[in-house]
Amino acid sequence: MEPLNVEHAGRTLRGVLHLPHPNPSPAPAVVLCHGFGSNRFEFGNIFMPLARRLAEQGLAAYRFDFAACGESDGDFADLTVSDQVAQVAAVLETLASHRALDPDRLSLMGMSLGGLTASLAAAKHPVRTLALWAPAALAVDANEPAEDAYWDEIAEQGYYDLWGKPVTLRFTEDGFGIDPWGDAAAHAGPVFLAGGTEDEILPEDVLEKYREIYGDRLELHSFEGLDHTFETVPAREKLVDLTVEFLRRTM
Repeated sequence: MEPLNVEHAGRTLRGVLHLPHPNPSPAPAVVLCHGFGSNRFEFGNIFMPLARRLAEQGLAAYRFDFAACGESDGDFADLTVSDQVAQVAAVLETLASHRALDPDRLSLMGMSLGGLTASLAAAKHPVRTLALWAPAALAVDANEPAEDAYWDEIAEQGYYDLWGKPVTLRFTEDGFGIDPWGDAAAHAGPVFLAGGTEDEILPEDVLEKYREIYGDRLELHSFEGLDHTFETVPAREKLVDLTVEFLRRTM
């Protein structure tokens, strides 16, 4: 594991690269994208065992903090999905130039808002494969204020309070210009999608839209009775196992 920072729009995005050992030839690499207001460790530090397992299988893994999250520079009030997609592009460019990595075998993985970000970035910047944990497409499914359940609160005080983090007017208006499924459809590779059956952020109609855009390239795993963060020890162990196996097989 080695520090690897990425510069984007005058900000330093801080992260770490897990490399396989030994690594006699350039390795495939997976970028891990965390969720809203989280950091490069993710819930329960789950990105650590995921990255270590990937390295054991010969795949490099890059964990980083999005701008204004974790140790990265930036103001949380400026957070938007479009900006996060641009940050992922900068990360991919940096990894493509790393001497220990294969620029033709880069992939993306994301949790929640990071999953949405990864799906949109994969459509703009060709990657081998895409893994999504509970992608938060509903964060940007509104097309106008009348369709946003929190618009009145956002308009009144400038933000909606979500788990102690502000969903700002800037974030919301940026989302009006994003089609979370149509804008993700251009990704041509395999897709892994995992979600809990009790996750209100990932209801059946959202899953159906992912089935429509990815077709038979979609590998769907449902976790019965679980919510957004796969909140049991066995479920999280299974989630890591399935994700590592998918990425090893498709990269």
